[in-house]
Amino acid sequence: MNIKYLNLVVIFFAFAKVSFAQTSAFTTKDVIGTYTNDYRKALITNPEVTSLPVQWQLILSPDGTFEYHNSRQLKGQPEEHWYARGQWTFKGKIVSFTNSPQDIDDKYTINLNGSKARFFKKSPRNNSPKTQPTYIQFFKSEYAITKSLKLHKTNE
Repeated sequence: MNIKYLNLVVIFFAFAKVSFAQTSAFTTKDVIGTYTNDYRKALITNPEVTSLPVQWQLILSPDGTFEYHNSRQLKGQPEEHWYARGQWTFKGKIVSFTNSPQDIDDKYTINLNGSKARFFKKSPRNNSPKTQPTYIQFFKSEYAITKSLKLHKTNE
């Protein structure tokens, strides 16, 4: 009789562990959109500044492709632009980027192959009135400019 109870307890805890295992509440649909650096705050706090010297934009399309654009305007120099494109995937809270040789050409010179970014969004279970921005932050990249780069979602 004790073995039956022991088996019952083991089965109960195994079922409880499986049913309460955390999964990501976010889907690919949540990630799709345009992400930029949050330069608007700097423009509001300093009205003399009309633009910032460096800007980033990342577009994650529903078809699984991405486009990355980085530009800068240093004082006394012409404006410079860098581009990347390729495919992206989403698993858990991680956005992974890959490039194929066909994605690199004269315009799209940056290789983000193997780069990874974490997706941040207010949990749907969080009922607090506090607003939290949706953003992604790179944590792995061979391209030095994107390491630790934080981009806010602009089209929500």
